[in-house]
Amino acid sequence: MGKPLESQARLAALELENAKLRKINEALMRRVEQGLADNGNSFTFFQVAAELETRIQERTSALERAMADLEASNFALKEAKLAAELAQNQLNVAVETIADGFALWGSDNRLIHCNRKFIEMFPTLRQIIVPGLPFETLIRAVVAAHLIHDAEADPEGWIAMRLAYHRNPQDSLILTMNDGCWHRVSERAIGDGGRVAIYTDVTEIKRQEMRLRESDQAANTQLLHATMNSIRQGIAVFDVDGRLMEWNQRFVELTHTPVGELSGDDPARLAEWARCCPLGGALEYTNERGLTLEVQYNPMPNGGFVMSYTDISDRKQAELALRESEAKMRLITDALPALIAYVDSQQIYRFTNKAYENWFGVPQSEIDGHSMREVLGSRLFDGRRHYVERALSGKASVFEMRLPAPRQHIEFARATFIPHFAQDGSVLGFFALIQDITESRRAAHALQQAKEQLEARVAERTQELSIANSRLREAIRATEDAQQSKTRFFAAASHDLLQPLNAARLFLAALAGQALSPTIRPLVDKTGTALESVDDLINTLLEISRLDAGAVEAELRHFPAERLLEQIADEFAPLAEAKSLRLQLHTCPAIIHSDWVLLGRVIRNFLSNAIRYTRQGGILLGCRRQPDGLLIGVWDQGLGIPAEKLALVFQEFQRLPEHHSLCPKGMGLGLAIVSRLARRLDHRLVVRSRFGRGSLFGVVVPYGEAAAVGPAPQPDVPQPLTTTAHRLGATILLIDNEASILEGMSTLLSDWHYRPLAAASASEAIGLLASGGIQPDAILADYHLDHGATGIEAIRAVCLHLGRAVPAALITADRSDEVRQEAEAGGWAWLGKPVRPARLRTLLAHLTQPTAE
Repeated sequence: MGKPLESQARLAALELENAKLRKINEALMRRVEQGLADNGNSFTFFQVAAELETRIQERTSALERAMADLEASNFALKEAKLAAELAQNQLNVAVETIADGFALWGSDNRLIHCNRKFIEMFPTLRQIIVPGLPFETLIRAVVAAHLIHDAEADPEGWIAMRLAYHRNPQDSLILTMNDGCWHRVSERAIGDGGRVAIYTDVTEIKRQEMRLRESDQAANTQLLHATMNSIRQGIAVFDVDGRLMEWNQRFVELTHTPVGELSGDDPARLAEWARCCPLGGALEYTNERGLTLEVQYNPMPNGGFVMSYTDISDRKQAELALRESEAKMRLITDALPALIAYVDSQQIYRFTNKAYENWFGVPQSEIDGHSMREVLGSRLFDGRRHYVERALSGKASVFEMRLPAPRQHIEFARATFIPHFAQDGSVLGFFALIQDITESRRAAHALQQAKEQLEARVAERTQELSIANSRLREAIRATEDAQQSKTRFFAAASHDLLQPLNAARLFLAALAGQALSPTIRPLVDKTGTALESVDDLINTLLEISRLDAGAVEAELRHFPAERLLEQIADEFAPLAEAKSLRLQLHTCPAIIHSDWVLLGRVIRNFLSNAIRYTRQGGILLGCRRQPDGLLIGVWDQGLGIPAEKLALVFQEFQRLPEHHSLCPKGMGLGLAIVSRLARRLDHRLVVRSRFGRGSLFGVVVPYGEAAAVGPAPQPDVPQPLTTTAHRLGATILLIDNEASILEGMSTLLSDWHYRPLAAASASEAIGLLASGGIQPDAILADYHLDHGATGIEAIRAVCLHLGRAVPAALITADRSDEVRQEAEAGGWAWLGKPVRPARLRTLLAHLTQPTAE
């Protein structure tokens, strides 16, 4: 638009200059003609003509240049006009393609341009909506045509509002049309002072909003009904004319009105409701069913009102009970030998008992309702005012005071002021309890005198008690020493018993290998059985002595309970199957913190007893989570234990007569060991039983930490050695300080076609080997030898003498972990006494097996 205007300005300047040149040319021509007429001088005429021609040529050239510029400007103006027309057409097309109504207003508030959609919004005003239409004229025509619903009530007010929005447009304006449509008007100011307006049809949006609003109203209505029905009060809503509009189920229940009558206009029923509905506040009445109802009137802003019906029958009964309780309380407080009163926050008596009234010698009416200062008098009140103020500040007080007693002989009293708090923490008053302590004061004086007399006696008795305590500590220490000495003696005695028992078993094994008559063979078998029982008894006693002596150390670790239970279940499955019992396992993925070996011994004992004392049925090995740990137990369907004998099962040598028929060989020591192991592990034992139904024996194990779980330990059972044919004539070096054991062992090995070489010590063994030039194939040595020597030292000495390692085994009655660890460290086998012949024979076959070349 700027370039065409510039060209027109240049064209106008050129035309003006051209006109000036024509005037100058005419003036020069007149001057030449006048000069010729004056003197007719031809030379002068020629000069003037030449000069004039020169000027005319210059002016002509300038005019030609101006005409060329004019033609270029006209061409540029034509091109700009075509571009403007093209832009105008494109703008018109763009405006027409807008889905909304579009209108452009000039700075004079006249219509410049609009699209067809804008005109269609006002179908009755098509003819007047043309460029140049004033905005106010359009607005008044729209109102006059009754197209705007919002303008029906106040046309002029709406017109003023619309014009104000046009002058200062902000946000958007929603127009509600009478044809049911809604238009959103968005106007914006443009640079030259005009306005651009977009009219958007939002009918569907508004209808969707209405549908949502109606849906919300319906949901709110349902929610209101549900809320009303959930209220424990009866609710009835009346309109301004007193007609019942809404009610809940509780209203029907309390007024005992059939639902069908609520929507009618029954005069009798309405009269009943009118009687129950106060014009303001609340009332109470009892209906024909004996219910006491509290009716409250609540006006609504629209002129209606809401009535609420509350069943206060229970409250009335509670009030009656409270009054009866108050009467009983007064009866009780009147009977108490103490002065009881209640004072409110204004220091006014609200309650006093009979003793309080008797002490003052005035009736209750002259105390209750009166201030403390008025009742007590200034002297008595000032003496306790500090405690009164302290109680009203929320702090209890106990103090003693001396009282005048005009009617009673009370000289000293102890007063207790206890504040009474409201729910919000404020102090409502305080309770006062005054007790007669006159006799206690006198008794205290007498007690002081007695105390002084007793102090001397106490000092004497204290000295005597100190001496007695010293003697008691010595006695306790002597008892503990005796217990430890007994434990050590028992362990040593049990160990010594194993030596002859081991010799007896070796001789018996040698005898059993001989050809015996049919009458002797049963005696040998019974002797073997007896030795087995003695062996079990001694081993059990040894274990108890080790536990009592504190020689068993617990190695606590974190591990999954299911690993241990699965291992034990696999061990005992063949035993249960042999007795046709169902052994079930129920595990859980809990982590526990205990000693794998000791806990396993406890559970194995439970399971062994369950299999031993169950004739038929099932046995469950399982676990159950508890707050203080994991209960691992064995549930059986065995004989059970009588309730009166449950406390005896963990004592030594306690066997129930009811169980003898199932297991006559038991010694009653298994559960005694379990009890000691549980104490050592600090685990709680659980025992439940029903005689004739079955039992539960369990142990509660603390939970462990999953992050601390390590690899599972190896099972604490001996691994069987592969059976290998032994070498005939192999030399076996025997080292033991017991001659009987050496003799029995030599006899047995000779029967097995070995060559035994017996020695009582390492030096004797080395002497025998050196004198005969013998090279032993294996060494069997006892751990405890004479003069404090050990079998480990003897094996090492022999190997050192021979200059080579010899396969060896340590045979000992010492079953401590230290001995086992020493044997394992030397690479030697370990075998406990008494020696079982089958085990010994397998061990020798393994030790004498030829090494691979």
